[in-house]
Amino acid sequence: MRMRLDTLLVGHQRHALEAEKKKVDALFDEMKFRGCRKTVLIDNFLPRVSLESRSDGSSLIGGDNAFREFSGWDRGLVHLERVRSNPDLIHFATTAFAALYTGYLPFFDDRILEASWRAGAVVGHFDFYEKPIEVLGHQSQHWLRTAYFFMPLEASRTLRSLVSFEDRAALFTGNPEKPFRRDAPICRRYQSYILSWLTGEGTGGDVVWHSRFDLNEETLPLFEDKTVAILNEHLLGVRLRQEGIPVVDVDWLAGQLSAREWGEVPWSLDWKEQVAGRSVGSSLVSFKAG
Repeated sequence: MRMRLDTLLVGHQRHALEAEKKKVDALFDEMKFRGCRKTVLIDNFLPRVSLESRSDGSSLIGGDNAFREFSGWDRGLVHLERVRSNPDLIHFATTAFAALYTGYLPFFDDRILEASWRAGAVVGHFDFYEKPIEVLGHQSQHWLRTAYFFMPLEASRTLRSLVSFEDRAALFTGNPEKPFRRDAPICRRYQSYILSWLTGEGTGGDVVWHSRFDLNEETLPLFEDKTVAILNEHLLGVRLRQEGIPVVDVDWLAGQLSAREWGEVPWSLDWKEQVAGRSVGSSLVSFKAG
């Protein structure tokens, strides 16, 4: 099957997008992707009306930085609809996709992508905590790393938007010494994880974020923006599961497809069993790479 795939690569500033596009293109060259692929670069620093057709066949559009990559991707989805592009799969990526753990990237190949499309499944890499957290009334422990993942077009239409959380006022106090409201819709454990990840020593598993900072009046807006992005990353998987859309780990899926056809894969297998069945990285406990 010759798949149709559109890459939506979101970031800030042309030079960073162009550099990361080369890395993404190289990954598809390495996997010998046999389908038809187009790339849309989404610059969240450009005005929303920006549109440029590039000599390499890609497009550059203005994004929306209201909710960082998630609102940027929404602009990309609007663009695909405007130009009447109907890919089988949409590839979502950020310019931070190569940060932290990247051992899952080589597992993506034509067979993985076609199987995911046929099953209507979203495929990427699972990250998880040692203990579950609660967010907006949902108990959860794992999430799909949104720096690099694939989603069938129909699933994106079901979601309509990749932004899952917008209510900053419900979260924050405006005080860097106690940034979360007492009645914030996330549990204390989750608050602690977020603080440790963004401003401290990480969340375990010897994984530390590449851009940690001290929390003060000057960095408080960044802290709030990153926290909302973290919630949007975690809630994406929650929403997909609520819609009955399978979400699978690419490492686990590669092992499954080495032994059976796509129709025999247990697509709804619990995430813990998927992680236990991974060939590498099964003990990784990390946070948001972006």
